[in-house]
Amino acid sequence: MDRPWSYDAAQQLVDSAVPTMADFAAVEVSDATVSEQAAISGLPATGLAFRRGAFRAALGAAIPRAYEVGEISSLPARTPYHATLIDLRPRLVLNLRPQTGWLTRDPVRAPLLRITGTHSLLVVPLDVAGVVLGVAAFYRTTGSPAFSRADLVAAGRLARRAARLLDGARRRLVRNAAGRILQEALLAPQGPELTAIEDPRGHLPPSAAPGAWVDVIPLPSARVALVTGSVRGQGVSAATAMSQLKAAVRALVLLDMSPGEVISRLHRPTATPVGDEADTCLIVVYDPVACHCTVACGGHPAAAPAQPQTTQETVEADAPLPGGLAVTECDVPPGSVLLLSCGTDELPAGSQAAEQVTGLRVLPAADASAATPATVLDGVLRTAAPGTDPVLLAARTRALDTGDVATREVPNEPAAVADARAWTDRLLTEWKLPELAFTTTLVVSELVTNAIRYSTGPIRLRLIRDRMLVCEVSDSCSAAPLPRHAAPSDQDGRGLSIVAQLTDAQGTRYTETGKTVWAEQPITPPAAA
Repeated sequence: MDRPWSYDAAQQLVDSAVPTMADFAAVEVSDATVSEQAAISGLPATGLAFRRGAFRAALGAAIPRAYEVGEISSLPARTPYHATLIDLRPRLVLNLRPQTGWLTRDPVRAPLLRITGTHSLLVVPLDVAGVVLGVAAFYRTTGSPAFSRADLVAAGRLARRAARLLDGARRRLVRNAAGRILQEALLAPQGPELTAIEDPRGHLPPSAAPGAWVDVIPLPSARVALVTGSVRGQGVSAATAMSQLKAAVRALVLLDMSPGEVISRLHRPTATPVGDEADTCLIVVYDPVACHCTVACGGHPAAAPAQPQTTQETVEADAPLPGGLAVTECDVPPGSVLLLSCGTDELPAGSQAAEQVTGLRVLPAADASAATPATVLDGVLRTAAPGTDPVLLAARTRALDTGDVATREVPNEPAAVADARAWTDRLLTEWKLPELAFTTTLVVSELVTNAIRYSTGPIRLRLIRDRMLVCEVSDSCSAAPLPRHAAPSDQDGRGLSIVAQLTDAQGTRYTETGKTVWAEQPITPPAAA
C-alpha cells in the first residue's frame, strides 16, 4: 500500500518544529486522512481512530517512541490530547511533573515522558473549519526552557499550515471514494451467458483511479467484444469520463464497427469530450464461428495489442497508426484463455512498464485446460512487478458447433431467390425450428433480393443457430441498405421495413470485400414436459 499523503504532511510539521522549537514532537492524524472508508463515513472525529503520523527527536537524542508511524494511537479521556480534540483549543503545560494526575490515564506515554525528563508540553489541534484532522504535541526535556506564549503562537502557525495539507489529503480521499462508488454503480452487472466465451472475470486494481473499467458486449452472429480501458484523472471527474468513454465504446461496437475503427473514432479531437483524457483502451472481438480475434489498442502508450503465449509462434501487431492506434488479428483455438491487460495512469505514459502490461495474451487450450480465468488472473497478479497493477479481463473461448452454422453460395440472379428460400426451409426443418420457417424464409427472400439488385459480385447466405437465429447475407456492395417509407401505390421499397417488423434486431457489418446484412430472431426453448 502506498504511503498516505497525510503522513507526509505530518512529517513536514515535526521537521519544522524540531529542533528549533521542541526537543521532540509527534503528530497523530485522524483515520479520515488515511482511509477512504473513514473519510466518507460521516463519523465525528471522536468516533474515528487516530494513527501516529510522524515523530521526530532532536539530533542525537535517543527518544523512545510510544507508537510507530501508522500504528493506531490512543488519546485517553481527561488528558490534554483528548481535551484539545474536544474543544479545538491548544493546551500549554508549563510545568509537567511526574506525579501529574492525568499521566496515570495515559499508561503508554507516561513512562516515556518520565524517562526523557519532559517538563513542558504543548498540544495543538489540527483542524479546518471545525473538522478535526489530527493533534500535534511538542515536548521540551531537561536542559530546555519551558514553552512560552510565543511558542504557542508559533506552534499555531505550523499547525494551521499542516492542517491545510491534511485537509487536502482528506478531500482527495473523499473524491477518490466518491469516484469509486460512482464507478461501481456505472459498471454493468454480470451479463447473460454467452456461447462465445465462458466465465469472464475482471480485475480493477484498488490503486487505480476510478476511470478504469472492463466490459463484455454481446454482438450479432454469436460474437462478443471484450474491452478494458482507463481514463486519466481522479475522483468523480474520472468516473464520469470513464462512463462517457465506456458508453461511446459500447455504442460504436454495437454498430458493428471494427475495433480499429472504434479506437480511431474515439481519439478524434471532436469525437468525444474525453478523447484527450483516454489513457488506454483495448478492444477484442472474438468470433466463435471462425475462432478468430480482431484486436485494437489505442491511447497512451500504443502497445502491441496481441502477444499469444504459445511455443509455436508469436503474432506480430501491425505498426502503430497515427493517434496511438495498433491493430492485429489472430486465430484462437477453442478452449484458450484470452487475457486483456491495460495499464493505468499509475504508470508513466510510454514507459517500458506500461508497455509490458498493455495488450492481449492468449493462453492456448493445451496450457489452459487446467486453468480457469480466475486462476489466470491470480497468477498474473502474483507475478506482477511492483507498481504495475493493471486492469485485467480474462475469459475462456468456445467454438460454435459446426452443426449450428450453415452457409450457401447464392448466384447473383433473380431465379436464385426461390432456391435460397427452399434451402432455408429445409435447414430449419433439420434444426427443428419449423415455427421460424415462415418468417425466416421471408427475411431471406428480402435480403437476397436486395443483394441481387444492388451488387454485382458473389452473394453468400449464412444461418447461425445460437440463442438467436441469425440470418446473414453478404455481398460485394459497400453501400448501406436504407429503409424507405413506401407509398401505398409503390410496388417495391418495403423489404427492409418487413425485415424490421419480423425480427428483433437488424444491422450491417462492413467487410474488406463489401458488407454483411444480418437479422436476428429469438429461439424459444421447448417447453418442459
